[in-house]
Amino acid sequence: MGGIIVIALAIFAIADPQFTTQTLVIVIATGLIIGGLFRISVGAFATVLPSPLRSLNVTGGVIAFVLGIAALFDLQAAVATLIGILAVALLLVGAVEIGVGVARHPPVWLRLLIVAIGVLTIILSVYVILDMSIGQGILVPILALALMLVGIRNIVHGITGHHSIATPVEAAVTAA
Repeated sequence: MGGIIVIALAIFAIADPQFTTQTLVIVIATGLIIGGLFRISVGAFATVLPSPLRSLNVTGGVIAFVLGIAALFDLQAAVATLIGILAVALLLVGAVEIGVGVARHPPVWLRLLIVAIGVLTIILSVYVILDMSIGQGILVPILALALMLVGIRNIVHGITGHHSIATPVEAAVTAA
């Protein structure tokens, strides 16, 4: 049943991309607000923590709370900020992929494929950084695809059932 619900959510996400991005921002903003309040309360009431750590918790909590409230007041700016952060993260991922591909891992065709994926990832991230609407157009289909895959996996898992595989427990390795 859960798989069908997740697939239905994926179809709904594709049908109304604007609602999907706004819902994503609202969920993230709500998480920031709740996390911020939690950090503030830890900083205020966790007397077992050292004073600098309590101060950091309160400061981080206030920042998270304010960012969450600001995101709720201006959803469009929050969407643009979120897409910008994701694009920069994608740029870093592409650079890491190129680094992994350049490393001496056999076979050569795999290294070339990894470098090509890294280069394409960097190109995509630069396009998104230059035009945020491209990022918004790409974000919803990627989220919907991820939801579809999770839904399909849930359905397959529900049909086939979960079967534990007995694995032998090996003796602990001890230092010589």
